[in-house]
Amino acid sequence: MKPRRNLDEDRTLNVLLGWKADPPPYPTSLVERGSIALATPLRDLTKEQVRLLVSQGFGLEYVVPKAISILLENPLIGVTFYDGDLLISCLKVPQQFWMENQHLWVELDGILRSLDQTVSDIGKHRPQFDAAWEAWNSQNARSTKA
Repeated sequence: MKPRRNLDEDRTLNVLLGWKADPPPYPTSLVERGSIALATPLRDLTKEQVRLLVSQGFGLEYVVPKAISILLENPLIGVTFYDGDLLISCLKVPQQFWMENQHLWVELDGILRSLDQTVSDIGKHRPQFDAAWEAWNSQNARSTKA
């Protein structure tokens, strides 16, 4: 399902998805954080809430575009647990979603390709950096023997 064109960022996922904003049935931290995120207007969602909603599969048509906007700024951003946790959450989104939202797949694929290129470029220059370590070790070994 694609989001409506005139999406009102002041509305919550509960409203957009037609869900009741009932109190959480289970008072766990995850359920409580999810309930708060679902009741937060889209424009006010934190990066952590976006990651949570993506990882739980709630309102993907609304939160994946927000996640992609965040990832465009920093693909390896760590928003909750570790560096890259938002990206990994997006990569775990079910295939069916991507099939129905190919434009979002193309955007995320572009981020991944850029990241792949950066990692490749780093790999090309890594031997020069590593050579400095080898030279330093070699110099220390000689000075220790002297």
